[in-house]
Amino acid sequence: MSADPFKADLRLAWPALPQDPCAPPAPPGPAMVDGRDNLVQALLLRLAVDRGELAGLAHPRYGSRIYDLIGEPMDRANKELLRRYVREALKSEPRVKEILWVRVEERASEPGVLDITAAVRDVADGQFELGMQLDVR
Repeated sequence: MSADPFKADLRLAWPALPQDPCAPPAPPGPAMVDGRDNLVQALLLRLAVDRGELAGLAHPRYGSRIYDLIGEPMDRANKELLRRYVREALKSEPRVKEILWVRVEERASEPGVLDITAAVRDVADGQFELGMQLDVR
Protein backbone atom coordinates (compact mmCIF):
# COMPACT_ATOMS: atom_id res chain seq x y z
CA MET A 1 0.00 0.00 0.00
CA SER A 2 1.44 3.37 -0.99
CA ALA A 3 1.44 6.49 1.14
CA ASP A 4 -1.35 9.01 0.69
CA PRO A 5 0.01 11.64 -1.76
CA PHE A 6 -2.46 14.21 -0.39
CA LYS A 7 -1.47 13.91 3.28
CA ALA A 8 -3.54 15.28 6.18
CA ASP A 9 -3.83 18.64 7.89
CA LEU A 10 -6.05 20.58 10.25
CA ARG A 11 -9.41 21.45 8.72
CA LEU A 12 -9.77 25.20 8.37
CA ALA A 13 -13.03 26.95 9.12
CA TRP A 14 -14.19 29.48 6.54
CA PRO A 15 -16.58 31.56 8.66
CA ALA A 16 -17.83 33.68 5.73
CA LEU A 17 -19.43 30.60 4.16
CA PRO A 18 -22.73 29.31 5.50
CA GLN A 19 -22.58 25.75 6.79
CA ASP A 20 -24.30 23.11 4.70
CA PRO A 21 -27.58 22.41 6.54
CA CYS A 22 -27.27 18.72 5.62
CA ALA A 23 -23.76 18.41 7.03
CA PRO A 24 -23.34 16.91 10.49
CA PRO A 25 -22.29 19.37 13.19
CA ALA A 26 -18.56 19.75 13.57
CA PRO A 27 -17.12 17.88 16.55
CA PRO A 28 -15.59 20.01 19.30
CA GLY A 29 -11.86 20.58 19.08
CA PRO A 30 -9.56 20.40 16.08
CA ALA A 31 -10.76 18.47 13.06
CA MET A 32 -8.61 16.87 10.41
CA VAL A 33 -8.88 16.85 6.64
CA ASP A 34 -7.14 14.29 4.47
CA GLY A 35 -7.06 12.87 0.98
CA ARG A 36 -8.24 14.96 -1.93
CA ASP A 37 -10.19 17.22 0.47
CA ASN A 38 -6.86 18.27 1.94
CA LEU A 39 -5.56 19.14 -1.52
CA VAL A 40 -8.65 21.25 -2.26
CA GLN A 41 -8.22 23.07 1.04
CA ALA A 42 -4.52 23.65 0.33
CA LEU A 43 -5.27 25.07 -3.12
CA LEU A 44 -7.95 27.43 -1.83
CA LEU A 45 -5.60 28.60 0.90
CA ARG A 46 -2.82 29.17 -1.65
CA LEU A 47 -5.20 31.33 -3.68
CA ALA A 48 -6.38 33.23 -0.59
CA VAL A 49 -2.87 34.18 0.60
CA ASP A 50 -1.16 37.12 -1.07
CA ARG A 51 2.11 36.02 -2.64
CA GLY A 52 5.03 37.02 -0.45
CA GLU A 53 2.86 37.32 2.66
CA LEU A 54 4.64 34.32 4.23
CA ALA A 55 8.18 35.47 3.37
CA GLY A 56 8.92 35.96 7.07
CA LEU A 57 8.19 32.25 7.55
CA ALA A 58 10.66 31.24 4.79
CA HIS A 59 7.96 30.82 2.12
CA PRO A 60 8.41 33.90 -0.11
CA ARG A 61 6.84 32.31 -3.22
CA TYR A 62 3.78 30.86 -1.49
CA GLY A 63 0.41 32.36 -2.36
CA SER A 64 -1.05 34.03 -5.42
CA ARG A 65 -0.91 37.39 -7.13
CA ILE A 66 -4.66 37.72 -7.60
CA TYR A 67 -4.89 40.49 -4.99
CA ASP A 68 -2.77 42.71 -7.23
CA LEU A 69 -5.96 43.18 -9.27
CA ILE A 70 -8.26 44.38 -6.49
CA GLY A 71 -9.50 47.85 -7.34
CA GLU A 72 -8.59 47.47 -11.02
CA PRO A 73 -11.27 47.54 -13.71
CA MET A 74 -12.32 44.00 -14.60
CA ASP A 75 -12.03 44.42 -18.33
CA ARG A 76 -11.15 41.52 -20.61
CA ALA A 77 -7.39 41.99 -20.20
CA ASN A 78 -7.52 42.00 -16.38
CA LYS A 79 -9.82 38.98 -16.29
CA GLU A 80 -7.29 37.12 -18.44
CA LEU A 81 -4.48 38.26 -16.14
CA LEU A 82 -6.49 37.03 -13.14
CA ARG A 83 -6.99 33.69 -14.87
CA ARG A 84 -3.22 33.44 -15.43
CA TYR A 85 -2.50 34.30 -11.78
CA VAL A 86 -4.87 31.53 -10.66
CA ARG A 87 -3.20 29.02 -13.01
CA GLU A 88 0.24 30.08 -11.78
CA ALA A 89 -0.74 29.57 -8.12
CA LEU A 90 -2.40 26.20 -8.76
CA LYS A 91 0.55 24.93 -10.80
CA SER A 92 2.95 25.77 -7.98
CA GLU A 93 1.34 23.07 -5.80
CA PRO A 94 3.42 19.86 -6.18
CA ARG A 95 0.33 17.62 -5.81
CA VAL A 96 -1.22 19.14 -8.94
CA LYS A 97 -0.36 17.37 -12.17
CA GLU A 98 -2.33 19.51 -14.62
CA ILE A 99 -4.68 22.48 -14.74
CA LEU A 100 -7.51 21.50 -17.09
CA TRP A 101 -9.23 24.89 -17.18
CA VAL A 102 -9.76 28.10 -15.22
CA ARG A 103 -12.83 30.32 -15.59
CA VAL A 104 -13.31 33.86 -14.32
CA GLU A 105 -16.87 35.15 -14.55
CA GLU A 106 -18.39 38.33 -13.21
CA ARG A 107 -21.68 37.96 -11.37
CA ALA A 108 -24.45 39.84 -13.14
CA SER A 109 -26.28 40.32 -9.84
CA GLU A 110 -23.19 41.66 -8.03
CA PRO A 111 -20.91 43.81 -10.21
CA GLY A 112 -17.33 43.60 -8.99
CA VAL A 113 -17.71 40.09 -7.60
CA LEU A 114 -16.02 37.38 -9.62
CA ASP A 115 -16.57 33.64 -9.51
CA ILE A 116 -13.32 31.78 -10.09
CA THR A 117 -13.56 28.07 -10.88
CA ALA A 118 -10.91 25.60 -11.99
CA ALA A 119 -10.64 21.95 -12.94
CA VAL A 120 -7.49 20.16 -11.81
CA ARG A 121 -5.88 16.75 -12.35
CA ASP A 122 -3.93 15.63 -9.30
CA VAL A 123 -0.86 13.40 -9.02
CA ALA A 124 -3.10 10.35 -8.49
CA ASP A 125 -4.82 11.14 -11.84
CA GLY A 126 -8.05 12.16 -10.16
CA GLN A 127 -9.94 15.18 -11.46
CA PHE A 128 -11.89 17.69 -9.42
CA GLU A 129 -13.18 21.23 -9.52
CA LEU A 130 -12.76 24.00 -6.99
CA GLY A 131 -14.04 27.51 -6.79
CA MET A 132 -13.95 30.74 -4.87
CA GLN A 133 -15.37 34.19 -5.14
CA LEU A 134 -13.34 37.38 -5.23
CA ASP A 135 -14.67 40.86 -4.58
CA VAL A 136 -12.47 43.21 -6.62
CA ARG A 137 -14.32 46.44 -5.82
